[in-house]
Amino acid sequence: MVPKIVKLDKLYLAGVVVYGNPDKGLFSHAWDIFLKLNVGINWKDDRKIYGVEFFTEEYYRENKWFYMVAMELADLSEIPINMVGKVIPTNTYAVFTAKGGVKNLPKTSRYAHDEWLPKSKYEESDWFEFELYDERFKGTDDSASEIDIYIPIREKDK
Repeated sequence: MVPKIVKLDKLYLAGVVVYGNPDKGLFSHAWDIFLKLNVGINWKDDRKIYGVEFFTEEYYRENKWFYMVAMELADLSEIPINMVGKVIPTNTYAVFTAKGGVKNLPKTSRYAHDEWLPKSKYEESDWFEFELYDERFKGTDDSASEIDIYIPIREKDK
């Protein structure tokens, strides 16, 4: 699996954030909340939803991290009161496509982090990554679904 290498300008995201372990159903709960609140908002592109993961030291010690379900705004001047905003900086990303629904996200992510990155000329450049759910996402368990994983990268020091 060879990723696409892309550069994206900064993203202005608004959404719902939770902190914890995904094994406890917390992340799917964030999706439920976001989808209920996602009404009447002037999104930049209403066909794209982001699942952003922000890692801290607790990720390694306790398998807990911040997870944000969000959509893109033109700027953060009008964040809905029941959501939070986040600026994702301009970055270069390795983009891996998980095919076959949400169940294949962990396998694709493990491949990216454990196999591809160590052998590539790149390393992670920040403490976050995100999933992009667009028109190729057909549903959580749909075998035709595709979800992109964006990992911020930079070239390794030689």
